[in-house]
Amino acid sequence: MSIEKKPSKLVQHMLLGPIRAFINLRSDIQVVRNDTKGLKPPYVILSNHVNNWDPLILNSYVDEPICYIAGEPLFRHPFLKHVLNYVGAIRKTKFTNDTSTIRNVLKAKKHGRVIGVFPEGNRNWDGYNEPLIYSTSKLVKLLDVPVVFAKIKGGYLSHPRWGDGHRKGKIELTFEQISDQGDFINASIEDIHNRLTEAMHHDEMAWQRDHKNQYISKHPAHYLERLLFVCPHCQTPGYMYSNKDEFRCLNCNYLVTYTPEGHFESINQPTYHLTPYEWKNWQLQFLRENLFRDDLVNVWGDCLKDPVKLYVSYDQQPFKLVGEGTLTWNNQQFDFINSKDQITFSIHQADGINIQFHHKLDFLYHNAFYRLVFYQPRSSAYKWLQVTKQIKKQEGVSHGT
Repeated sequence: MSIEKKPSKLVQHMLLGPIRAFINLRSDIQVVRNDTKGLKPPYVILSNHVNNWDPLILNSYVDEPICYIAGEPLFRHPFLKHVLNYVGAIRKTKFTNDTSTIRNVLKAKKHGRVIGVFPEGNRNWDGYNEPLIYSTSKLVKLLDVPVVFAKIKGGYLSHPRWGDGHRKGKIELTFEQISDQGDFINASIEDIHNRLTEAMHHDEMAWQRDHKNQYISKHPAHYLERLLFVCPHCQTPGYMYSNKDEFRCLNCNYLVTYTPEGHFESINQPTYHLTPYEWKNWQLQFLRENLFRDDLVNVWGDCLKDPVKLYVSYDQQPFKLVGEGTLTWNNQQFDFINSKDQITFSIHQADGINIQFHHKLDFLYHNAFYRLVFYQPRSSAYKWLQVTKQIKKQEGVSHGT
């Protein structure tokens, strides 16, 4: 298989049959609407991105094999590269312009493929859509094919990006065709972007308030500190700690429980925030207002100090280990330090900063591709990403999640 040659129905059934059975065993999947039935390719499927299983979940309910646009770092793993090339995945470097991606997408259209895009660019952390990448609207206009929006509801609650393991519960899928060929020919890119943003919108916790589904796990709060690293009670960063269903501040002993419904309940203090989404929004505001306070330099210095493994890749080759050491923050730069080296990265010179999975911070720096792996399970790559965003905002640059 490849972009040009899609798998036969027999091969597709042999691959997706066991996957669909496994997915249905893990979750209660309900397809509420499916406009792909009878729709002939080429067409585009856009979807919110909440779960590592999203590509397989979607393709289990679409008759045609989906040719997904996939993050370029996945192709640097030798085995994954063969798998992705085999299924016709299209390589894309996140948050950068990549003309080869456009050429391959047009090739997929020419050969009658279904093209799958996650226009947020990455999995969201809290069940609420990340802003759509603006270039998605340009791609939709360029392709001029039918557009189907797939919406996954319950996927975040069944396996939040910060979490440890799957939680069995209900997942609803809808496949809604929002446009046909020719519908966007005379539309501006901004109008298309607004239309896609409206169609894409999903607030998982608002949906959950109406449905009250339960998502069962032995350790539902593990590892919330990957996302939430500032205590709302004592307002100190770096002391949050999860255990089973409890989430506690080791500095002031503030304690909440995380329920199977996906919200917080208070134990010993007020519930400042009912959901991770609300807590995260407060935390981002706290970061904006307090990251550069002179009286908190030592506090942030202690918080921004994590053991990591540093990898580097040149010319799209597999990653090679540079070394294991400690990542620290020093004003406008990150320092990687071990017994042999100190490598300094100027944050303003780092491009395309984003997170793979929950613990791999990737970025381009001086014609090389670097990866910082936060190998301790309670470390937060998300924390480091948000710090870089605050610094980058001084030069008007935003990055991915």
